[in-house]
Amino acid sequence: MERELSPQNTEKLVQFQELSGIDNLNRCIEILERHNWDVETAIHDHLGLDPREVTQSVRELPVFPLQNGQTTINRPVMQQSIHRSQPVDSIFQRIMTFFSHTLFDDNMGLWPTATYQRPYGFTGWLLFISSLPLRVIMVTFYQFTHFVFRVIRPEHRPAVTDPTGNVVSFIQEYNQTFGDPHPTFYPGTYSQVLNEAKKELKFLLVYLHCKDHQDTNKFCRQTLCNPEVIEFINSNCLMWACSVDSLEGYRVSQALRENTYPFLALVVQREFRMTVVGRIEGFVEPECLLQRLRTIISDNEAFLVAARADREERSFNQALRQEQDVAYLESLRADQEKDEKKRRERLLEEERLREIRELELAEERKKEEMTKKKQDAIKQVPPEPASDEIGICRILIRLPQGQKLERRFHRTIHTLKDLYYFILSHPDSPYQFEMATSFPKRTLPWQPGMDIIPTLAEVGLGASEALLVLDLDA
Repeated sequence: MERELSPQNTEKLVQFQELSGIDNLNRCIEILERHNWDVETAIHDHLGLDPREVTQSVRELPVFPLQNGQTTINRPVMQQSIHRSQPVDSIFQRIMTFFSHTLFDDNMGLWPTATYQRPYGFTGWLLFISSLPLRVIMVTFYQFTHFVFRVIRPEHRPAVTDPTGNVVSFIQEYNQTFGDPHPTFYPGTYSQVLNEAKKELKFLLVYLHCKDHQDTNKFCRQTLCNPEVIEFINSNCLMWACSVDSLEGYRVSQALRENTYPFLALVVQREFRMTVVGRIEGFVEPECLLQRLRTIISDNEAFLVAARADREERSFNQALRQEQDVAYLESLRADQEKDEKKRRERLLEEERLREIRELELAEERKKEEMTKKKQDAIKQVPPEPASDEIGICRILIRLPQGQKLERRFHRTIHTLKDLYYFILSHPDSPYQFEMATSFPKRTLPWQPGMDIIPTLAEVGLGASEALLVLDLDA
């Protein structure tokens, strides 16, 4: 059933379908209607996100070296943060980013770090401390100016874009900026990689890239390019990455509701739907990232095992049903062939019996006709002449069954027609026959319906003749 949708609802439907990876439009409409056309709530419910978990960010504590050369990693600490109800480029986010950049950005040169050479000696420290207020003022002015510019003129996001082009452009830009060593990024849209992960029953690692964040460069150069991280992710996950500055990345950002960058989300099929089972926010060292990923994958591997078993069972049942259907169709076809053969045999038998019946009926009709002809022939036979009359012809007739007939005919008065009717009137004579002399053997020229009928003398019969009756139906 087709539904009339407003332009706003149509745009929300397209956005929800791209983020969720659901191809069935009616199902997408039902989910959105159940959530009053709130795309964020619908996506959270579809991905299995708990709104209370969205308001929390996971921050990994640094790795501290011990005296014996070993390292210890503190467990992640769940730090309560303010629920972000505004989009990624909201005013609230810009204010928080501005203050965090101004006070704690190590790349600005306010504090002596590894990036900038540490002061050496008393003179160096004196110059550094004396110039610190000036640098604070300059950096603060720069950050404030940048912040005001972004508030007044926010980034323009086009209403229509190419999602695949957004992802491919990001991958190209990432390779140009940070180089090729990184996990394999899926070169497709978010909905396509969701479908691919669901099809292959693999974990999906989503990475949202924000080039303006102070930890992004360090994360890309130290963590994502780590060989162990690359090997682990390529072996266990599909990875999809995109910039939040593009429309495709922005839409995914609105669905996943990240709090800070870099942001990683691990998605897996859980109870027949794609669910976010892990969130990693902020900079993490390679060892810590591997530990977190191994823990999340280990805790949720059972869902993929169950899904694979369920898929194998469905495939087995489907194959079994197909084999049963093939066997049933073969049996049905054999039964149909047997029935068809029996039907053809029955039809042939019926046809044979019908033909026999028709022959019998024709024979009966023929017998009736010949009986009538024999009765009529008796009336057509002329009286037998006396033995002492002149021109008498004594004829001895032999029938096909061996019976012998003898009769006198007048050679000049009686014709072959009279002879024919005499033979036909006998009960044992055939229905159709020819008359022939015995020696020399010749057939008498007689045909029923002749216009000119010759006499016995005209056909050459003498005073005594012997004739044979030849059955034409034999």
